[in-house]
Amino acid sequence: MASIKELFLSNVAQVVDNPSALVVERAEGVYLYDAENKPYLDLISGISVSNIGHCHPKVVHAVQDQVAKYMHLQVYGEFAVSPQAKLATKLLSKLNPCMGSVYFTNSGAEAIEGALKVAKRFTGRTELISFKDAYHGSTHGALSIQGSEEFKQGYYPLLPDTKILNYNKLDELKAITKRTAAVVVEAIQAEAGYIVPDPGYLLALRARTREVGALLILDEIQTGMGRTGNWFAHLDEGFCPDIMTLAKGFGGGMPLGAFVAPKHIMDVIKENPILGHITTFGGHPVSCAASLAAFEVLEENPEWMKEIPEKSAIIEAIMQHELITKVSGKGLMYCITMNDQFPVGNLISTLEDRGIITDYFLFAGNAFRITPPLSITTDELRTGLNTIIQTINDIRA
Repeated sequence: MASIKELFLSNVAQVVDNPSALVVERAEGVYLYDAENKPYLDLISGISVSNIGHCHPKVVHAVQDQVAKYMHLQVYGEFAVSPQAKLATKLLSKLNPCMGSVYFTNSGAEAIEGALKVAKRFTGRTELISFKDAYHGSTHGALSIQGSEEFKQGYYPLLPDTKILNYNKLDELKAITKRTAAVVVEAIQAEAGYIVPDPGYLLALRARTREVGALLILDEIQTGMGRTGNWFAHLDEGFCPDIMTLAKGFGGGMPLGAFVAPKHIMDVIKENPILGHITTFGGHPVSCAASLAAFEVLEENPEWMKEIPEKSAIIEAIMQHELITKVSGKGLMYCITMNDQFPVGNLISTLEDRGIITDYFLFAGNAFRITPPLSITTDELRTGLNTIIQTINDIRA
C-alpha cells in the first residue's frame, strides 16, 4: 500500500517542484510530531495561523462540542447562528467603537474580495490602490491588487483601474485622489519581509483617504490575534480603518476569515441588490466556535502578549551573524535576510532535518521567517534560534 507521502505527491496538487512532504502525525503546543514521534519546533505557526499553539484543549473542546450540536446551517440567510453572534460580539469588543458589523468568510482572500466590493459599492468609484510587494490572496480580485508582477503575469486580464504605490513613501500618497474607491494596505507588510510602517505613515494614509473620500481597507490577516503584542496591530496607532480584514490566527486553527466595518458602510450589501455578498460556508459554526475559544485562550493567558517585547528582543539579539544582512519585523513576526550567496533553501531543509520548522517569504528574496506561536517559552525560542545560528555556521563550513 502506498505511503501517505507517496499519495500526497501523486494525488494532491503541487504548487512547487520539491515540497518537503513532511508527514505530520500530530501537533501539540509549539511542536509537530512525525510517525516516529520526532518533535519539530514550529517557528512559523502554519504561517501565522496557530497563534495559540496547536490543538489547544479549549479549542478542541469547543470544536467537539459544536460538532455535537450542529455543523452546517444556512449561515447567510435568515438564521441567527449562535457561534457567529457570540464571535462577532467578542471581536467587536476588541476593536475601536467605530467598528460595528462583521461579515464572516472562509479565508483572508475572500475577506479581501468582499471588502473590495463593499468599497466600490459604498463610494461609487472604481480605482483600487495597493502597494508594491503586497500580498492579499490569490483569487482574481486579490491578485489584481497584489504588488508583484511576477505572480500576476500569467493571469491577465485582471481587474482594471488598479494602481501600485511604494510602501512607506509619504510623497506618493498624493496619487490617492477623488477617483479612488479604496486603498488596501497591510498593517505590517507580510510577504515583503515583515516591513513595519514608518512612524506616522499609516496615520498619514488615513488622513489622505479621508481627505479625498476614499475608504481605507486595512489587512490584519497576519498581524491580528496578538501577534504584535496587541489584539490587532493598528490599535497601537490609534486610528480606525474603514474596513479591516482578518483570517489566519483568527480561526484558532480552523478556516475562517472576516471583514469588519462600521454598520453604515457594511449595510450597502443588503440592498440594490440584496445579497450583495453571499457565501455558503463563511462563518461556519464550527470555525466560529474555534475562533471564540481562541479569543478566550488569549484572554486567559495575558502574559503571552505581555511577554512579546521580551521575546522580540531575544530574536533580534540572537539573530546576529555576519551572513545575516537584515532582521526586520515586530512582535513575534520576523524576517531574517541572508547574504545573497547563502543557500536559504538548504538552510530550511537542514533545519527541518534538525527538528526546526521555518519557511520562505513570497517577495523577500533570500530570507526565512520566524513567527512562532505566542505560547512559545523563552527557553524554547532560544533553543530554536541557537539551532538556526549553528546550522548557518555548519552550512558555511
